[in-house]
Amino acid sequence: MTPDANLDAFRALLNQGLISDAQHGAVLAHPETAALPPLPSPAHALAWMRVRGLVTEAEQNAAVDRIDEDAPHWDDATDTAIDADDLFELAEQGITHEAVESLCKDSLIDAETRDMALIETPVVGTVPASPIATLAWLATEGPLERERFDALRAQVAAEPAFATAVERVRIVAGAQALIEADEQAVKAWQARQKRTSRIGALKFAVAVAVIGGGIGWYAFAPASVPACDAASTRKTLDSLMRRVSMDVRMRRLDPDAGAVIETPTVGGMREVGYRKPERIRGCTAVMTQGDSREPMAYTIGPTEPKGDDMVVRGADVAIVEARFGNLDADGRPLYNAEPIGREAMEKAFREGAAPLGSARTASAARMRPRTDSGLVRKDPNRSRAIAEIEPTGPCRKLEDGTGHACPLVVEYNDSLMSALSGSDSSLPVKGEFTFVEDDNGGWRVGDDFAQTFMRKVLEARMGSIGVPNPSLRQ
Repeated sequence: MTPDANLDAFRALLNQGLISDAQHGAVLAHPETAALPPLPSPAHALAWMRVRGLVTEAEQNAAVDRIDEDAPHWDDATDTAIDADDLFELAEQGITHEAVESLCKDSLIDAETRDMALIETPVVGTVPASPIATLAWLATEGPLERERFDALRAQVAAEPAFATAVERVRIVAGAQALIEADEQAVKAWQARQKRTSRIGALKFAVAVAVIGGGIGWYAFAPASVPACDAASTRKTLDSLMRRVSMDVRMRRLDPDAGAVIETPTVGGMREVGYRKPERIRGCTAVMTQGDSREPMAYTIGPTEPKGDDMVVRGADVAIVEARFGNLDADGRPLYNAEPIGREAMEKAFREGAAPLGSARTASAARMRPRTDSGLVRKDPNRSRAIAEIEPTGPCRKLEDGTGHACPLVVEYNDSLMSALSGSDSSLPVKGEFTFVEDDNGGWRVGDDFAQTFMRKVLEARMGSIGVPNPSLRQ
């Protein structure tokens, strides 16, 4: 029979408004429910439901949105949803009760550590249980103190090479590799921050503005679209560099510092491609300040579709290379996300990405200081969480016929990186994403979207600080 505590946990979800009567009924009818171990909290119950597909993240977030903030159970429901998100993230890494029990069975953790870990980990995962990832998590985020982990490493290394010892060595060595990768990422970020400080505030601000975040736009009025390296284009970019320099000087945290803020120069301007129907050129260049060189991208086109006034807009390098580097002889895109279509693909992607990280956006915004002076205007379209989406190749039909997988590059405004840097920060997220047709003939992202998207965001974060993404081998 199902433990009473588990029935209470699922009933709490119902009372908090996080699940419906139908979803509660599906839980009671599920063949695994009666065999579940005691669940430590309603959040564990909700995470288990998400792993088993009884409730989706979108449904969970929609349920939270429906609860009135004045309702007596609003705080409990919000806490439950956030905790369930954290547990589900662990489930996606194989950090589960099964993995914890396995570590205890192999004498890699003691019973006390096991019991504490069971409270903080999900019952089941979306991937096979990973003792390696679990041990690494215990030592970095969980109840296993680092000194005890180091003592465990020394103990395992000194053991005779009998059969079970080989497995213990493999797990401990794998966990140590993950811990070192995590430490390397932190050190790389710290080094990046120090390097940024040495080079000066300007380089970082321009890198953020030009490479990743939507710079201002500056208009001029020739009747035709100027070349990427035309005199009018260069004049516009030079004006932008001066404005960004002034913007940095106005919002420096230490205005009395003696470092001189140099205005960067722009060179190596070249055309990636020209989209004839829209009359827009995609361009890249190199921004130089002292010994520092950074790639940048921009577009040139009309301020209005049929107008003659032209404008230079900042752009993401990866987006420009994909959008303007894959054109036919008539200047039209080679890849349009067929058979889904660009518009339907973008709509489905944005709807699928909207719930991801929503619970952390407000806290990230609170961490981030306001640094804009207003001199550099921002393109509102590029201020969205998903700023731009561009296909990088043809979509392929899945072997099981359930949908299509499309290779995309996405300009993603990452709230976490923005909070760490104190300014706008976007990432070029590259990957293959699945789309399936719904019963009404529309399109939605596949069930693997959340896991795929967050994995690709993590890879982009690691790449942005020069750290290769470690593989989590079993």
